[in-house]
Parts: sequence; structure tokens; C-alpha cells
Amino acid sequence: MKIHKRLLSVLTAFGMGMSMLPAMHAGAATVLTDSKTGVEDGYNYELWKDSGNTTMTLTGNGTFTCEWNNINNCLFRTGKKFDCTQTYQEIGNITIDYEVDYHPNGNSYLCVYGWTRDPLVEYYIVESWGSWRPPGADSIGVITVDGGTYDVYKTTRVNQPSIDGNTTFEQYWSVRTDKRTSGTINVTQHFVEWEKLGLPMGKLYEAALNVEGYQSSGSASVLKNELTVGGSIPDPEPTEPPTEPEPDEDGYYFHSTFEEDEDGWAARGDATVSSTNNAAALGSRSLAVSGRTDSWHGTSRSLSTAVFMPGKAYSFSALAMQTMTASEDFKLTLQYKDASGTEQYDTVAEATGKMNQWVQLANTSYTIPEGARDLLLYVETADSTTGFYVDEAIGAPEGAEIFPVEEPDVTDTGDVNGDGTVNVADVVALQKYLLGYETEVTAAADVNEDDIVNVVDLGLLKRLVLA
Repeated sequence: MKIHKRLLSVLTAFGMGMSMLPAMHAGAATVLTDSKTGVEDGYNYELWKDSGNTTMTLTGNGTFTCEWNNINNCLFRTGKKFDCTQTYQEIGNITIDYEVDYHPNGNSYLCVYGWTRDPLVEYYIVESWGSWRPPGADSIGVITVDGGTYDVYKTTRVNQPSIDGNTTFEQYWSVRTDKRTSGTINVTQHFVEWEKLGLPMGKLYEAALNVEGYQSSGSASVLKNELTVGGSIPDPEPTEPPTEPEPDEDGYYFHSTFEEDEDGWAARGDATVSSTNNAAALGSRSLAVSGRTDSWHGTSRSLSTAVFMPGKAYSFSALAMQTMTASEDFKLTLQYKDASGTEQYDTVAEATGKMNQWVQLANTSYTIPEGARDLLLYVETADSTTGFYVDEAIGAPEGAEIFPVEEPDVTDTGDVNGDGTVNVADVVALQKYLLGYETEVTAAADVNEDDIVNVVDLGLLKRLVLA
């Protein structure tokens, strides 16, 4: 009997302990590893990626865990998808009470994410981020929501993936001035503040708590995600008026060196951009632009009209270089919408660059057209799909002193025998030198200037001579 009583007491205690545990879903948790959408516990969920390793585990009531590595771009989100038949005013107030254990390694955002149609807009309310604070553009204003301050940005995506396929659309951003990973986000209040700054919202497609990774790795556990939809929209909080920023100590509004990241420059069209140490005009890195399938594909940066005002003149400059052809015609171009909403394209500067030589695209007095909006500055080539590098991109007040690029003497690179010209005789001399013949070569034999003379220099020299 004593044994049975002890067993009964153990079973009773076990049963009481189980009754105090939180309720769990029957069956296995939903685990996603590839792009997929669905509905669970009344929340729309989606995992989207273009490449790499991702895992998303739904843990009930809008919560989830996620991991990613070796990816290009991925999004993990749960929230509410609408049918694009109502504006946010018709839907009512939207809030999200959240808590996230967030561990990014590289470029990542913790945010509210969604889309509208008419106009087509991708929007972000960024609460925390990884190694880079998005989006790398110029703020068009500062707003106060839920007691926190946010910088507001607008950027343009050209021929990029959207809910309507590859197309051109705007991105709206609210980015907190200080990071947080828990609290309440009044999503609708951001919509109200954006419209006050001239960013129109369309009919709502989605509002979701989102973890995004870009060319990075990391993990996150969404511990709380309470989405509330409906009710009256509160009155807007007072906001700070936008102010035109002062130039930096060098007199520039922006100066992209690409030493740490892409610094707000993005792919334009079918192209890939990344900070690289394969080439540099100054410093040790530049922006590599590859995978182009049309001449207008390249790299672009959004310009804020609060800084670069229509009707006023400014200085712009960028350095470009290519390593594939005898020469390339580079262009620095401004894309914008005129007063009627029509896309326009205006050449800011152009120059021809020889193989392995940096060339400067510069205009120290370029006037932003009157009535222009949605400004996008980009680098392209005139009529080819050659990959190229960009470095030392600058936007500054009119007449700003922008350092010049000296036109290199072709004999500085590849004149192996020191006769003042670069031709097949230099190829022969370098071949003999590398084979161990007693042949003297000049410092110009180090064609790629990496302080080593080897077969890589020979290959580059052959291409230079053939070109």
C-alpha cells in the first residue's frame, strides 16, 4: 500500500505540474525552410527568400523563431494581409505589441513591414537593425510616435521584385533613432505622419512584424506579437519640422567611400552591387557592379528633395573603372518625376574610361530641374553591359571643391621594358622574366599594383595590349 500511495502522490504531483504549464498546440509545430505563405492562429505568415539557408518555426499566436545564413535576402513575418480594397483610414487603427530576442550578424532589420497599392509602396517601420542602419539615404523629416523619434526616408526601387512582379516602386521608411526590441508600435500613426510629409499611402495589402536579413546570418525569437486592428485613429503627435542638413566637415552632403558597406547605393535593374576590395581609387574598397543585362542597369542612390532642392544647383562626382574592354563611356544620370508624374532622365556628367583606369564623372554646377521629385542618382554605361567599379561618390553644394582624378599615363602600367610604349614587346619581356630568364623589367610589370609580379599581371597585360 505504501508503494501505491507514493506512486499515486507522484502521479498527482505530475498531473498538477502539467496543468500549470502553458497550453501547447496539438501536433508538430509548422516549420518552413523555403518560401511559403499561409495562415495559422488567425495570423498570416510568410517566409520569402531568394537564396541561402532559412528556417522559420511557427510557435503560436503570431510568434515564431527564425534562423538564416549564407543568404542574399530573406524575410520572416507574421501579421495581417488585407485585400487592397481599403485605405488605412477605412480599416481603422493598427497596433502591434511585440517582444523579440534578436541576434543579427551583419545587415538585418527588425521592423513592421508591408505594402500598399495605388500607389505601389513597400514600407518599413524599423525598430532595430544589425551592422548597418537602413536605408542609407537622406532623411526627409523626423517624427514622434509612441514617445520615440524616427527618421523618415523615401527611396526608389527600379525593376525590382514586388507584390506585382518586377517593377519600379517607392519605399517608405521610419527608422528609430535608438534601437529597441520590445514595446508597442502604432502602425497607423506612422501612416498619418508619412502623409503629412508628402508620402501618400494607398490601399493596404499587409501589416506584419518582420525579421529581414540581407547578405548576413542571424537568429531571432518573436516572443510576443499582439496585432490589433480597428477602432478610431488617434490624433497625430507633434512632430519636428524637417530641416536642411549642414554639409559635413569636408563640405559634402554625402560622401560614399564604400569602405564598410554599400552606403545607400543599391542595384538598378538586373545588377548586383557589393563593397569589394578587388579595386579602389582611394582607401582599400570600392563598389562592384556586376550581372548587368542592359546599359541602364547599374547602381543608384536616392536623393532627398529636402537636401537637393529642385531649382537649385549642386556638385556631384563619382569615380568609375572597368577591367574588361579597351574603353567604356560612363554616365552619371538623374532619374526623376516631373510635375505631371512622368519619368525623366537627365545626364549629370559623362566620361570615357580606359581599361584599368579610374575616370571621374563630375559636374560642380548641376541644377535639379524645377518641380522634380523622386530623385535617383545612378551610374550606368552608354551602350554596354560591362561590369564596373564605383568609388568616392559625392553630393555637395554648388561649386564645392571635389578632388580631381589625374589621367594616368598608360606607360605607368604595363611598360615592362621601359621604352615608353605598351605593346607585344612588353608581353614577351614579362613572359621571359616569369620563366626565369635574365631579363630586366620595370616597376610597371606589376600591372595590378599588388606589389607582386606574377602570371596575374601577365594576363592583365595581354588583355591591355589586345585592347
